[in-house]
Amino acid sequence: MQIKELGLRERQRLETLRTLRAAAVELVRDNGLTETTVAEIADRAGVSRRTFFNYYACKEDAVLGAGTPSVPEEPLVEFLETPPGPARLDRAVDLILAVAATIRQAGERHVDHAELVAKYPQLTERMQQHGTSAQESLSAAIALHLADAPAAEVEGARALVLLAGTVLRFAYRTDPDVFDNPDSPALAHAADVFRRTIKELS
Repeated sequence: MQIKELGLRERQRLETLRTLRAAAVELVRDNGLTETTVAEIADRAGVSRRTFFNYYACKEDAVLGAGTPSVPEEPLVEFLETPPGPARLDRAVDLILAVAATIRQAGERHVDHAELVAKYPQLTERMQQHGTSAQESLSAAIALHLADAPAAEVEGARALVLLAGTVLRFAYRTDPDVFDNPDSPALAHAADVFRRTIKELS
């Protein structure tokens, strides 16, 4: 979504998120992650420490531009209402991408922090924590929407979401920009590989 399409309050929020992230990235590149403090990030961004914690839970999140994941309703319903077949895996991948986009609350691309993630294991650990939280949120959302469905249907939906996450990780090895490019050939190839492999098992 372009900034001009947002309301004033949301524009200001997004600008503050991006300002804090830019400050965090600059300081970490100059001084290192361990040496950089929340107070320094807030000072560089021109806000208070209290304001910092209104936007990010920790300095690692500020570097990543990351926040608590949420499950968008539209792609969730579309996935759950798609009948069994090849398209259902595609909708599960779309759902994972939509949830991943909510984590990147500063609106930055996944590859924008790849250099720092490769350098600092703490950032990889934090990304993994957000991934775990996203999976838990998805599992809970699926259970809520399928509260009256047979247990096998709930388990099947959860399993397919886990498979979709694996498809994305497989595609990421070839195209690190896959989280921001749903039309990536690497993603289509990965989905085909997993469909073919599963078919061979049956």
